[in-house]
Amino acid sequence: MKMIRAFGHLGATTALLLTLITPPTVLAQGGPDKAPVPVRAAPVALEQISNPVEALGTAKAWEFVSLRAGVTEHIIRIAFESGQRVKAGDVLVELSHGEELAELAGARATLQRYERDAKRLRGLVGRNLSTREQLEAVETQVAETRALIDGLQARIDDRIIRAPFDGQLGLRNISVGSLATPTTELTTIQEIDRLKLDFTVPERQLSAISGGMKIEAVSQAHPDRVFNGEVMIVEARVDPQTRAFTVRGRLDNPDGQLKPGMLLRVRIISNPREALTIPEAALVPLAGDQSVYVVKKTEGGHMVQRRQVQIGHRYRGKVEVLSGLSQGEQVVTRGTLHIRDGQPVSVQVENGAANQ
Repeated sequence: MKMIRAFGHLGATTALLLTLITPPTVLAQGGPDKAPVPVRAAPVALEQISNPVEALGTAKAWEFVSLRAGVTEHIIRIAFESGQRVKAGDVLVELSHGEELAELAGARATLQRYERDAKRLRGLVGRNLSTREQLEAVETQVAETRALIDGLQARIDDRIIRAPFDGQLGLRNISVGSLATPTTELTTIQEIDRLKLDFTVPERQLSAISGGMKIEAVSQAHPDRVFNGEVMIVEARVDPQTRAFTVRGRLDNPDGQLKPGMLLRVRIISNPREALTIPEAALVPLAGDQSVYVVKKTEGGHMVQRRQVQIGHRYRGKVEVLSGLSQGEQVVTRGTLHIRDGQPVSVQVENGAANQ
Protein backbone atom coordinates (compact mmCIF):
# COMPACT_ATOMS: atom_id res chain seq x y z
CA MET A 1 0.00 0.00 0.00
CA LYS A 2 2.84 2.38 0.85
CA MET A 3 4.50 1.56 -2.47
CA ILE A 4 1.30 2.49 -4.34
CA ARG A 5 1.17 5.85 -2.53
CA ALA A 6 4.85 6.50 -3.35
CA PHE A 7 4.24 5.82 -7.03
CA GLY A 8 1.24 8.15 -6.86
CA HIS A 9 3.32 10.98 -5.46
CA LEU A 10 6.05 10.32 -8.05
CA GLY A 11 3.52 10.55 -10.91
CA ALA A 12 2.12 13.83 -9.66
CA THR A 13 5.61 15.28 -9.29
CA THR A 14 6.59 14.17 -12.82
CA ALA A 15 3.43 15.74 -14.26
CA LEU A 16 4.20 18.99 -12.48
CA LEU A 17 7.79 19.04 -13.80
CA LEU A 18 6.61 18.36 -17.34
CA THR A 19 4.17 21.25 -17.06
CA LEU A 20 6.91 23.63 -15.91
CA ILE A 21 9.45 22.72 -18.60
CA THR A 22 7.07 22.35 -21.55
CA PRO A 23 7.24 25.46 -23.84
CA PRO A 24 4.10 27.63 -23.89
CA THR A 25 3.71 27.11 -27.63
CA VAL A 26 3.43 23.34 -27.10
CA LEU A 27 0.87 23.76 -24.34
CA ALA A 28 -1.05 26.28 -26.43
CA GLN A 29 -1.44 23.76 -29.21
CA GLY A 30 -3.61 21.73 -26.89
CA GLY A 31 -2.25 18.38 -27.95
CA PRO A 32 -3.44 16.37 -30.90
CA ASP A 33 -6.81 18.09 -31.16
CA LYS A 34 -5.16 21.54 -31.37
CA ALA A 35 -7.55 23.42 -29.09
CA PRO A 36 -8.01 27.09 -30.13
CA VAL A 37 -5.71 29.54 -28.37
CA PRO A 38 -7.39 32.74 -27.12
CA VAL A 39 -5.90 35.84 -28.73
CA ARG A 40 -6.78 39.45 -29.30
CA ALA A 41 -6.80 41.01 -32.76
CA ALA A 42 -7.14 44.43 -34.36
CA PRO A 43 -8.07 45.43 -37.91
CA VAL A 44 -5.66 46.89 -40.44
CA ALA A 45 -6.81 50.52 -40.66
CA LEU A 46 -6.43 53.22 -43.30
CA GLU A 47 -5.45 56.46 -41.54
CA GLN A 48 -4.10 59.93 -42.19
CA ILE A 49 -0.53 59.99 -40.86
CA SER A 50 2.60 62.12 -41.21
CA ASN A 51 6.26 62.22 -40.25
CA PRO A 52 6.19 64.96 -37.59
CA VAL A 53 9.27 67.04 -36.83
CA GLU A 54 9.33 68.43 -33.29
CA ALA A 55 11.32 71.37 -31.93
CA LEU A 56 11.26 74.27 -29.47
CA GLY A 57 10.66 77.75 -30.86
CA THR A 58 10.44 81.36 -29.71
CA ALA A 59 7.50 83.55 -30.68
CA LYS A 60 8.24 86.99 -32.13
CA ALA A 61 5.97 89.89 -33.05
CA TRP A 62 5.11 90.05 -36.72
CA GLU A 63 6.20 93.71 -36.67
CA PHE A 64 7.94 95.51 -33.81
CA VAL A 65 9.17 99.10 -33.52
CA SER A 66 10.65 101.09 -30.67
CA LEU A 67 9.16 104.57 -31.19
CA ARG A 68 11.63 107.43 -30.72
CA ALA A 69 11.77 111.09 -31.63
CA GLY A 70 13.90 112.13 -34.59
CA VAL A 71 14.72 115.48 -32.99
CA THR A 72 15.28 116.94 -29.54
CA GLU A 73 12.16 118.80 -28.42
CA HIS A 74 9.79 119.10 -25.48
CA ILE A 75 6.68 116.93 -25.45
CA ILE A 76 3.49 119.02 -25.61
CA ARG A 77 0.86 116.27 -26.08
CA ILE A 78 0.50 112.54 -25.46
CA ALA A 79 -2.44 110.91 -27.26
CA PHE A 80 -2.22 107.28 -26.08
CA GLU A 81 -2.29 105.02 -23.03
CA SER A 82 -0.14 102.01 -22.24
CA GLY A 83 -1.30 98.83 -24.00
CA GLN A 84 -3.71 100.66 -26.30
CA ARG A 85 -4.49 99.24 -29.74
CA VAL A 86 -4.02 101.80 -32.51
CA LYS A 87 -4.39 102.11 -36.27
CA ALA A 88 -1.68 103.09 -38.72
CA GLY A 89 -1.41 106.90 -38.86
CA ASP A 90 -2.89 107.58 -35.42
CA VAL A 91 -1.15 110.49 -33.64
CA LEU A 92 0.64 109.26 -30.52
CA VAL A 93 2.94 112.10 -29.41
CA GLU A 94 3.37 115.76 -30.40
CA LEU A 95 6.63 117.59 -29.85
CA SER A 96 6.93 121.36 -29.71
CA HIS A 97 6.70 122.80 -33.25
CA GLY A 98 5.39 126.35 -32.82
CA GLU A 99 8.40 127.91 -34.56
CA GLU A 100 7.96 125.65 -37.59
CA LEU A 101 4.26 126.52 -37.79
CA ALA A 102 5.09 130.25 -37.82
CA GLU A 103 7.69 129.78 -40.54
CA LEU A 104 5.21 127.70 -42.53
CA ALA A 105 2.56 130.42 -42.34
CA GLY A 106 5.08 133.03 -43.57
CA ALA A 107 6.23 130.78 -46.44
CA ARG A 108 2.65 130.20 -47.59
CA ALA A 109 2.00 133.97 -47.62
CA THR A 110 5.17 134.50 -49.67
CA LEU A 111 4.10 131.78 -52.09
CA GLN A 112 0.76 133.48 -52.68
CA ARG A 113 2.54 136.77 -53.49
CA TYR A 114 4.94 135.08 -55.93
CA GLU A 115 2.07 133.23 -57.63
CA ARG A 116 0.20 136.52 -58.11
CA ASP A 117 3.35 138.11 -59.58
CA ALA A 118 3.83 135.15 -61.94
CA LYS A 119 0.22 135.38 -63.12
CA ARG A 120 0.54 139.10 -63.76
CA LEU A 121 3.82 138.73 -65.63
CA ARG A 122 2.38 136.01 -67.89
CA GLY A 123 -0.21 138.51 -69.08
CA LEU A 124 2.42 141.21 -69.64
CA VAL A 125 4.70 138.85 -71.56
CA GLY A 126 1.77 137.91 -73.78
CA ARG A 127 1.38 141.61 -74.67
CA ASN A 128 5.14 142.14 -74.99
CA LEU A 129 5.12 144.47 -71.95
CA SER A 130 7.56 142.37 -69.93
CA THR A 131 10.48 140.11 -70.65
CA ARG A 132 10.43 136.32 -70.34
CA GLU A 133 13.49 136.54 -68.07
CA GLN A 134 11.44 138.41 -65.45
CA LEU A 135 8.69 135.78 -65.65
CA GLU A 136 11.17 132.93 -65.29
CA ALA A 137 12.76 134.60 -62.26
CA VAL A 138 9.36 134.83 -60.50
CA GLU A 139 8.47 131.24 -61.45
CA THR A 140 11.79 130.12 -59.89
CA GLN A 141 10.84 131.97 -56.69
CA VAL A 142 7.50 130.15 -56.71
CA ALA A 143 9.24 126.76 -57.02
CA GLU A 144 11.76 127.60 -54.28
CA THR A 145 9.01 128.73 -51.91
CA ARG A 146 7.04 125.55 -52.51
CA ALA A 147 10.16 123.52 -51.70
CA LEU A 148 10.61 125.59 -48.52
CA ILE A 149 7.01 124.82 -47.53
CA ASP A 150 7.59 121.09 -48.11
CA GLY A 151 10.71 121.23 -45.93
CA LEU A 152 8.87 123.03 -43.12
CA GLN A 153 6.01 120.52 -43.32
CA ALA A 154 8.52 117.67 -43.05
CA ARG A 155 10.04 119.30 -39.95
CA ILE A 156 6.58 119.52 -38.41
CA ASP A 157 5.87 115.89 -39.30
CA ASP A 158 9.10 114.90 -37.54
CA ARG A 159 7.63 116.42 -34.38
CA ILE A 160 4.34 114.49 -34.63
CA ILE A 161 4.88 110.79 -33.85
CA ARG A 162 2.32 108.52 -35.52
CA ALA A 163 1.67 104.78 -35.41
CA PRO A 164 3.55 103.19 -38.34
CA PHE A 165 1.11 100.23 -38.55
CA ASP A 166 -1.89 98.68 -36.81
CA GLY A 167 -0.79 97.18 -33.53
CA GLN A 168 -0.69 97.23 -29.74
CA LEU A 169 1.36 99.80 -27.84
CA GLY A 170 3.67 98.97 -24.99
CA LEU A 171 4.30 100.96 -21.81
CA ARG A 172 4.24 104.75 -21.88
CA ASN A 173 7.72 105.92 -20.87
CA ILE A 174 7.22 109.70 -21.11
CA SER A 175 5.24 112.61 -19.67
CA VAL A 176 4.05 115.93 -21.05
CA GLY A 177 6.77 118.56 -20.66
CA SER A 178 9.69 116.14 -20.67
CA LEU A 179 12.47 116.58 -23.19
CA ALA A 180 12.52 113.89 -25.86
CA THR A 181 15.76 113.06 -27.64
CA PRO A 182 16.56 110.52 -30.37
CA THR A 183 17.68 108.13 -27.62
CA THR A 184 14.42 108.40 -25.66
CA GLU A 185 12.06 105.46 -26.13
CA LEU A 186 8.58 106.95 -26.15
CA THR A 187 6.85 103.55 -26.30
CA THR A 188 6.82 100.41 -28.42
CA ILE A 189 4.33 99.09 -30.94
CA GLN A 190 3.95 95.52 -32.11
CA GLU A 191 1.62 93.57 -34.36
CA ILE A 192 0.60 90.31 -32.64
CA ASP A 193 -2.50 89.21 -34.59
CA ARG A 194 0.03 86.89 -36.23
CA LEU A 195 3.46 85.91 -34.98
CA LYS A 196 6.79 84.80 -36.33
CA LEU A 197 8.05 81.54 -34.84
CA ASP A 198 11.77 80.79 -35.10
CA PHE A 199 13.17 77.38 -34.20
CA THR A 200 16.16 75.20 -35.07
CA VAL A 201 16.11 71.72 -36.56
CA PRO A 202 19.01 69.21 -36.91
CA GLU A 203 20.56 69.10 -40.37
CA ARG A 204 19.54 65.45 -40.88
CA GLN A 205 15.93 66.66 -41.18
CA LEU A 206 16.69 69.36 -43.75
CA SER A 207 15.05 67.46 -46.60
CA ALA A 208 11.89 66.89 -44.54
CA ILE A 209 10.97 70.59 -44.18
CA SER A 210 9.89 73.08 -46.83
CA GLY A 211 7.82 76.23 -47.09
CA GLY A 212 4.06 75.87 -46.73
CA MET A 213 4.09 72.88 -44.36
CA LYS A 214 1.56 73.02 -41.54
CA ILE A 215 2.70 73.87 -38.00
CA GLU A 216 1.09 73.05 -34.65
CA ALA A 217 2.37 74.89 -31.57
CA VAL A 218 1.58 74.58 -27.86
CA SER A 219 2.64 76.89 -25.03
CA GLN A 220 2.95 76.20 -21.31
CA ALA A 221 0.53 79.06 -20.67
CA HIS A 222 -2.19 77.34 -22.74
CA PRO A 223 -1.32 73.62 -22.67
CA ASP A 224 -4.74 72.49 -23.93
CA ARG A 225 -4.82 74.72 -26.99
CA VAL A 226 -3.10 74.12 -30.33
CA PHE A 227 -2.11 77.16 -32.39
CA ASN A 228 -1.92 76.57 -36.14
CA GLY A 229 0.35 78.08 -38.74
CA GLU A 230 2.74 77.22 -41.55
CA VAL A 231 6.42 77.23 -42.44
CA MET A 232 7.41 80.51 -44.13
CA ILE A 233 11.05 79.95 -44.97
CA VAL A 234 13.96 77.62 -44.26
CA GLU A 235 17.33 79.29 -43.69
CA ALA A 236 19.73 78.78 -46.58
CA ARG A 237 22.67 77.69 -44.43
CA VAL A 238 23.43 75.18 -41.66
CA ASP A 239 25.23 76.47 -38.59
CA PRO A 240 28.66 74.75 -38.64
CA GLN A 241 28.85 74.89 -34.83
CA THR A 242 25.48 73.31 -33.96
CA ARG A 243 24.86 71.42 -37.26
CA ALA A 244 21.33 72.82 -37.22
CA PHE A 245 19.38 75.23 -39.39
CA THR A 246 16.76 77.84 -38.53
CA VAL A 247 13.16 77.64 -39.68
CA ARG A 248 10.76 80.59 -39.54
CA GLY A 249 7.05 79.92 -39.32
CA ARG A 250 3.90 82.00 -39.11
CA LEU A 251 1.32 81.46 -36.37
CA ASP A 252 -2.23 82.78 -36.31
CA ASN A 253 -2.94 84.64 -33.04
CA PRO A 254 -6.28 86.43 -33.58
CA ASP A 255 -7.20 86.73 -29.89
CA GLY A 256 -3.70 87.67 -28.71
CA GLN A 257 -3.28 84.70 -26.36
CA LEU A 258 0.33 84.20 -27.44
CA LYS A 259 2.86 86.88 -26.57
CA PRO A 260 6.22 87.63 -28.19
CA GLY A 261 9.04 85.90 -26.34
CA MET A 262 7.02 82.81 -25.38
CA LEU A 263 8.67 79.39 -25.67
CA LEU A 264 6.53 77.03 -27.75
CA ARG A 265 6.64 73.32 -28.54
CA VAL A 266 6.50 73.08 -32.30
CA ARG A 267 5.30 70.17 -34.41
CA ILE A 268 5.72 70.32 -38.19
CA ILE A 269 3.34 68.14 -40.19
CA SER A 270 5.77 66.63 -42.70
CA ASN A 271 4.73 64.29 -45.53
CA PRO A 272 1.00 63.94 -44.72
CA ARG A 273 -0.53 60.87 -46.37
CA GLU A 274 -3.02 58.03 -46.14
CA ALA A 275 -1.47 54.77 -45.01
CA LEU A 276 -2.33 51.35 -43.63
CA THR A 277 -1.57 51.06 -39.92
CA ILE A 278 -1.59 48.32 -37.28
CA PRO A 279 -0.85 48.31 -33.53
CA GLU A 280 2.88 48.04 -32.90
CA ALA A 281 2.19 45.09 -30.57
CA ALA A 282 1.24 42.98 -33.60
CA LEU A 283 4.81 42.90 -34.93
CA VAL A 284 6.79 39.66 -34.56
CA PRO A 285 10.47 40.36 -35.31
CA LEU A 286 12.62 37.53 -36.63
CA ALA A 287 16.18 37.77 -37.98
CA GLY A 288 15.82 41.43 -38.88
CA ASP A 289 12.47 40.96 -40.64
CA GLN A 290 9.03 41.85 -39.36
CA SER A 291 5.98 39.63 -39.60
CA VAL A 292 2.46 39.43 -38.19
CA TYR A 293 -0.16 36.76 -37.58
CA VAL A 294 -3.19 37.35 -39.79
CA VAL A 295 -6.50 35.91 -38.62
CA LYS A 296 -8.26 33.71 -41.22
CA LYS A 297 -11.76 32.23 -41.05
CA THR A 298 -12.14 28.47 -41.34
CA GLU A 299 -15.11 26.11 -41.38
CA GLY A 300 -14.77 25.47 -37.67
CA GLY A 301 -13.70 28.93 -36.51
CA HIS A 302 -10.43 30.80 -37.02
CA MET A 303 -6.78 30.15 -37.59
CA VAL A 304 -3.72 32.35 -37.97
CA GLN A 305 -1.33 32.74 -40.88
CA ARG A 306 2.14 34.16 -40.41
CA ARG A 307 2.93 36.83 -42.98
CA GLN A 308 6.01 38.98 -43.55
CA VAL A 309 5.38 42.73 -43.79
CA GLN A 310 7.36 45.83 -44.64
CA ILE A 311 6.91 48.65 -42.15
CA GLY A 312 7.45 52.40 -42.34
CA HIS A 313 6.95 55.15 -39.79
CA ARG A 314 6.16 54.35 -36.13
CA TYR A 315 4.02 56.68 -34.02
CA ARG A 316 1.91 56.60 -30.83
CA GLY A 317 1.88 52.79 -30.47
CA LYS A 318 1.10 52.21 -34.14
CA VAL A 319 3.18 51.40 -37.16
CA GLU A 320 2.76 52.15 -40.86
CA VAL A 321 2.54 49.10 -43.12
CA LEU A 322 4.07 49.56 -46.56
CA SER A 323 3.32 46.08 -47.93
CA GLY A 324 2.05 42.64 -46.92
CA LEU A 325 -1.42 43.55 -45.60
CA SER A 326 -4.75 44.84 -46.89
CA GLN A 327 -7.26 47.15 -45.26
CA GLY A 328 -9.79 45.30 -43.09
CA GLU A 329 -7.64 42.24 -42.38
CA GLN A 330 -7.18 41.40 -38.71
CA VAL A 331 -3.83 40.84 -37.05
CA VAL A 332 -3.08 39.30 -33.66
CA THR A 333 -2.01 41.89 -31.09
CA ARG A 334 -1.98 39.79 -27.89
CA GLY A 335 -1.01 36.14 -27.67
CA THR A 336 1.61 36.07 -30.44
CA LEU A 337 4.03 34.17 -28.19
CA HIS A 338 1.63 31.23 -27.84
CA ILE A 339 0.71 30.61 -31.47
CA ARG A 340 2.36 29.40 -34.67
CA ASP A 341 1.49 29.40 -38.36
CA GLY A 342 -1.78 27.50 -38.90
CA GLN A 343 -2.76 27.55 -35.23
CA PRO A 344 -6.51 27.50 -34.46
CA VAL A 345 -7.47 30.52 -32.34
CA SER A 346 -10.45 32.06 -30.62
CA VAL A 347 -10.39 35.76 -31.39
CA GLN A 348 -11.41 38.77 -29.37
CA VAL A 349 -11.15 42.10 -31.11
CA GLU A 350 -9.44 45.07 -29.42
CA ASN A 351 -12.68 46.81 -28.42
CA GLY A 352 -13.56 43.81 -26.24
CA ALA A 353 -16.32 42.31 -28.38
CA ALA A 354 -15.99 38.71 -29.55
CA ASN A 355 -15.18 38.28 -33.20
CA GLN A 356 -17.87 36.38 -35.05
